[in-house]
Amino acid sequence: MAERKHMFDFTEEQILVFILLKMLKKEYCKQKFSDNFSTFHIKTAMMFSIEKHPPDIWGIDNIVACTTFCIDILIQWAQDHVCPHFTMSGVNLFDGKLSKEDINELKSFLINLNKNIKKYICSLKMDSFGVKVLQKGHDKESKIEQQIEILKEITWCLRSTLCGTFNQLDSQINSMKVNMADLCVSINLTYLRGLQSHGSDLQRESAELFLPFLSGILASIKASLCIIAKQTVTQNIIKLYKTSFEWNLMNGKLKYASMLYCSGQYDEAADILIHCESLIVPDVAHHCGCCGRNYHFKPDTFLRKGLNTRIVDLLKTRFTLCVLFCKHELPCVPEHLQYELYRTQTQQDKNERNPFNEWMDMVVIDCVPFLYYLQYLVFSQKGNLSKRLLAMFHLMDYFTHGLGIALYEGGYGHTDTTFHMLAHCWELESRPDVAWQLYQMSINIYPTNNIAWVHLIRLFKKYFL
Repeated sequence: MAERKHMFDFTEEQILVFILLKMLKKEYCKQKFSDNFSTFHIKTAMMFSIEKHPPDIWGIDNIVACTTFCIDILIQWAQDHVCPHFTMSGVNLFDGKLSKEDINELKSFLINLNKNIKKYICSLKMDSFGVKVLQKGHDKESKIEQQIEILKEITWCLRSTLCGTFNQLDSQINSMKVNMADLCVSINLTYLRGLQSHGSDLQRESAELFLPFLSGILASIKASLCIIAKQTVTQNIIKLYKTSFEWNLMNGKLKYASMLYCSGQYDEAADILIHCESLIVPDVAHHCGCCGRNYHFKPDTFLRKGLNTRIVDLLKTRFTLCVLFCKHELPCVPEHLQYELYRTQTQQDKNERNPFNEWMDMVVIDCVPFLYYLQYLVFSQKGNLSKRLLAMFHLMDYFTHGLGIALYEGGYGHTDTTFHMLAHCWELESRPDVAWQLYQMSINIYPTNNIAWVHLIRLFKKYFL
């Protein structure tokens, strides 16, 4: 009676999965296993699968995937040689039905079935049912692919607009004196808070993005003044930093961690960096919109998320941009990276620049390598050898696999700065020869407006004279 009740509770889509499984069994299993592998085994797998997976996956367009979930459960049972009863404990439904040899043969068949599920379904003869099921999935997938292509274009426009706007804001702040920059950002924050409270829907949504971004800049400027004066960073500044966490997945947190490192708060910096590392998941899109730098990747998982997510929420939870520090924030930047502010050294460097290269007057770093570099520096200060070397390994792994072929295509993001961070790690490991090679590789990609020239001169004077 319990099983009958469960069966009556099946949705229409779950019944379709059950029917499809029965048809697959009848057409491909009956000759091999007779009725010893029965509908009851399939019904039991269905009930366990429904219990295991959320209700929203059981859709008409997801019939094939749901079928594979049930087959996965049957494969696991064949692996264990135990098919449990759904309502009675201690019962093995394989007992008295299938021998060990039969179960092993069943497992091999089910693995092959799952691997070639569409081929098997398409070959079903009864009422062309398999073809109809596959067509449903194909129609849905085609629609999703069309939506993804549209979203790619929207994301490209959004990326360009956001990066350009943020770079312009930072550039304007960079050109001011520190007191004027502090005042300017404070006034703009007050204005944005007004929009957030009383503006239109579009104005509130814009304020939701820009208010945290500017809060991070103001926090970093004020913290820099504290570090210069050898004063403790106040709670009001920390509150501004925490507001900056809301605009982007990692940028605000990384600027905060950088400040903690530069002010000697290594334990707190380690904690926030560990949290940042946990945010690096496959469906995060890493972007760089600086002129002259290729943008990072937009994985399909990110784009599929975007189909059903408010764009501001998508930016907050699945989106990273490169981290920018203007000259007023330099005390909150690790000393080696401060060199990046002075990448334009010669007349040739100046001639190669264009009006959209304002970012070259700032320190600009990609999120992921900056995270590992900060971890290396923090754990070096904490004297934690294993975590220091692990951070360096992660940076090297990013260097090898994250940049990959793109290095031979002119790099993407701030490849040169990634070279320089890794080179500095090797310097600190007393391997100036490796650091020298990395600086040279950086110059091979970007011969002008590259601070690697200065690092090579510095290394030559320190180690090779």
